[in-house]
Amino acid sequence: MKLPFVGVVDDDEALCLSLVDLMRSIGYRSEPFDRAEALLGYADRFSFDCIIADVHMPGMGGFSLIRELQLQKVAAPVILITGLPQKQLDEEARSIGAFCLLRKPFETSVLLECLDRSLHR
Repeated sequence: MKLPFVGVVDDDEALCLSLVDLMRSIGYRSEPFDRAEALLGYADRFSFDCIIADVHMPGMGGFSLIRELQLQKVAAPVILITGLPQKQLDEEARSIGAFCLLRKPFETSVLLECLDRSLHR
């Protein structure tokens, strides 16, 4: 059986690496990216089973990343994470096709439940 492959995009290096460590600790393959553009240039991006991305990063943010992935026909569901409280982000995330939007700090169990649903959709 192929291990799930999860891309993690966050300009907060500590958070990015801790999410990659979490993915690996549950037996998934995972690759860290410090910006959306790095993921979009990654040769193996079509192999991701799910992508976790921050909404706000220098350069391209999570919403723009989703739009670009859709243009490139990368089918992986995207879980967005944000530290921002604005309620309109929930509606915007839904409207562009984000699988989940989680507010930092989020419980690990909530992330893993969302991830599990994205992998079994």
